[in-house]
Amino acid sequence: MPRIGPYSRARSLQKMDGRTREARLMRDLRAELFAHVGGKPSATQVALIDRCVWLSLHMAQIDAKAADGRAMTEHDSRTYLAWSNTLTRTLRQLGLEGKALGQPKTLAEYAAERVAQGAAGGRGAAA
Repeated sequence: MPRIGPYSRARSLQKMDGRTREARLMRDLRAELFAHVGGKPSATQVALIDRCVWLSLHMAQIDAKAADGRAMTEHDSRTYLAWSNTLTRTLRQLGLEGKALGQPKTLAEYAAERVAQGAAGGRGAAA
């Protein structure tokens, strides 16, 4: 597996092993953003979320480079600033206030819903 860095191509990220630190970061952030928009994002929201995840991963890799004491190049600085601004604008499009996932249904609510579906010609409670 080639090393994934801040300037890796999207194709390299697609081949990433799900056990790597980078893959976990991407998976966790994606799940958090899905929950932020209410759990069932539209196609547009999924595209924005995927963009946020990609930007966050690459910014974290530049952060790690700086934390390791390696010199930040002028290119790194300009790129990081551009990604940071883009991430901020993209997150703003998703909304600053998250949508509540709602409380889970009680057993009584679920049973009443199933009975109503059966009465309406849908699959009954025995399904």
